[in-house]
Amino acid sequence: MMAVADVSSKVEEIIGKAGIKPRGVQNLAIDKGLLQGKSIMVSSPTGSGKTLVGEMALLRAVTAGEKGMFLVPLRALAVQVSQILKDRYEVFGVVVGLSTGDFQNSGEDLAENDILVTTYERADSLLRRNASWINELGTVVIDEIQTLADAGRGARLESFIVRMRRQLSNLQIIALSATVGSPEKLAEWMDCELVESDDRPVSLVSKVMVVANKNRSLKKLVMTTVQGDGQSIVFNRTRREAEAQAIRLAEDVGRQFTSTEKDRLDLELKSLENINVNIPSDIRALLHDGTAYHHAGLDYQTRRLVERLFNQGLIRVISATSTLAAGMDLPARTVVLSNTKAPQNHRIFLSANRVHQMLGRAGRPGRDKVGFGIILAGSAGEADKIKNRYFDVMTDQETGKESLTPKHDSISSVLGESSSLSEQLLVILDMLSSATMEEIENGILGESFLVHSAIRNSKSPMRVLQLGEITAEAAIERHALTDTIHSARKGVLGATKIREQHEAVIGGIVTGYGGGQYTCRFSARLAQSETTEGPMCSCGRPLDEDGILCHHLVALGMTASRELGTLADYVIPLSLSETSPLALLIRLGLVEGDVDGKLKPTKLGRTVNRLYLSIPTVRELLAILPTTEDNTQLLWLLRHLVSLESGSTLDDSFEHMMAALASTDISVRQLADKIGISMGDMHGLLESSRWILHSVSIIAELGGLSKILGMSRSLLEALESRFSESGGEEE
Repeated sequence: MMAVADVSSKVEEIIGKAGIKPRGVQNLAIDKGLLQGKSIMVSSPTGSGKTLVGEMALLRAVTAGEKGMFLVPLRALAVQVSQILKDRYEVFGVVVGLSTGDFQNSGEDLAENDILVTTYERADSLLRRNASWINELGTVVIDEIQTLADAGRGARLESFIVRMRRQLSNLQIIALSATVGSPEKLAEWMDCELVESDDRPVSLVSKVMVVANKNRSLKKLVMTTVQGDGQSIVFNRTRREAEAQAIRLAEDVGRQFTSTEKDRLDLELKSLENINVNIPSDIRALLHDGTAYHHAGLDYQTRRLVERLFNQGLIRVISATSTLAAGMDLPARTVVLSNTKAPQNHRIFLSANRVHQMLGRAGRPGRDKVGFGIILAGSAGEADKIKNRYFDVMTDQETGKESLTPKHDSISSVLGESSSLSEQLLVILDMLSSATMEEIENGILGESFLVHSAIRNSKSPMRVLQLGEITAEAAIERHALTDTIHSARKGVLGATKIREQHEAVIGGIVTGYGGGQYTCRFSARLAQSETTEGPMCSCGRPLDEDGILCHHLVALGMTASRELGTLADYVIPLSLSETSPLALLIRLGLVEGDVDGKLKPTKLGRTVNRLYLSIPTVRELLAILPTTEDNTQLLWLLRHLVSLESGSTLDDSFEHMMAALASTDISVRQLADKIGISMGDMHGLLESSRWILHSVSIIAELGGLSKILGMSRSLLEALESRFSESGGEEE
């Protein structure tokens, strides 16, 4: 094996020959032991050079005779990163591979790669399947590590990190993050040296503007930039808004082009490089006016074309959704955020980290002296909310001018949610083969960021993990501070009198010793919104933003636990949406008892874990599959399961689409045009359908359902022959 000093010299030689000179955060990382194999976390603004830190670490691993893995949040970003690595390093004999999706594949065919670029989920899938080459990994780079806090994906990423570190004790982890709050906590958990920097290649000016008409004001901002020979990115809440905004801007933007610039743009669109790119007619018209929209619904080739033309300066304006902000290297002089609400729910604000990731795209190195990040607000009240949520506001006493300094969220774990714990309990049992609850809670899960943070946070609830039975007392402990629980047990929170007790509600009066009476209740009844009514208290704040109960509800809950027993054990956990992860796995037949009080996964449990199915999907699949009699019902089941896994709502056009693909010779593109969906979405649906159908066939075979097995295999075979037509991300 090559000596550490020789490895370091070899890496420096390679990057030098690739025309790269380390700067800023890269030199800071080198000084902290990057090339000696030390784990490093980099928290710095967009454009500061974080990615190259990861590249150097991967080269260190390869030079030392190990393998490397580069994890990113998006398939499109995986394609971009893998192409960059190939272009730079394959000339030095480094074999770079790409894998996105393909959960049904064991991954053994990826062993030939020195560096694998992949998504979080695919990496997790490979670890669950225990691909033989995993043990050869020396470095894992995790881009956008702040995704750890995302409700939908964070728990899987956190579990992956814990299990990977346990399996590979000498693994070098490189965690790359945009600027976040308290990065030292995350770095400490991963045993990483922290490299933190506020330096940007171009300074950023942030503004919140109150406007009467967002579309008119947005156009004025964009046109001011374009007329000054700059570029703009407009971020929108939804795809539809992104497309509509591009159409509104295109004509005015196009008028700013000279005839020479128009000719150059037209020539590029007709070039050999783009001749095989099947550009949708609506975006082709926009491109001729130097404008485009960009979102995940576009097929891979069209997205690449838009990105390349923007980098060449031939496109002046991109109207995008937030997917563009996640790692894509597309800076612009002016970035405008038209809405700060989440795409899935217009009542929920985007996180501060997501907002600043978008605004951080402002300022193009080498072209702009300053970048402008602007948020539009419809009223002064909305502007104040935006400023207070996303910025620290300083006002100059003499001039009255405001300056806005970005305020970032700290990263918090989402592993403690019951839905997440059920899946991760199964994952861990499959990894260990057999274990007690205590071994899991104090072992692997004891090494989680969830537990690491709770130990160091006085505001954490008394109980952050509860894998087994959920009693009323355990549910209260999941939502109350330790001191509050101790006070309740001593009876010093107040006198409690239970007034209601039936199968859906427990209520009462809590009289504080300092005076005041409070009416409290735990309700498991369904509200009109089809959600549980939950805890209520006349104090007006039954639960705080961290999910911590008020003192009055803690007093009621602990009293009910003592006096009402099993009724309280039923109502209170339901009202707090607490369920037992273990009980769910046993009920589904995924886990069973083993010797010495241990638990182990059943054959079905091991199978669904390695198929990478979520627990809600497994529950629906096991319930519906045995009653599936024909292809019509199979297509309905497929739609239902794909909807669950994707988090989207699919209508019956999905079934018609799948039937047409399986039984006619209509091309994938023609079918996409006919039913009105983009090729990017078509590819995603086909890939998800292949994976789900493969899973259906495996579970049907395991359950002896021969008829369903035959139907699912036939449909899967038909889809496999069509998949390459959809223009996969790997092209």
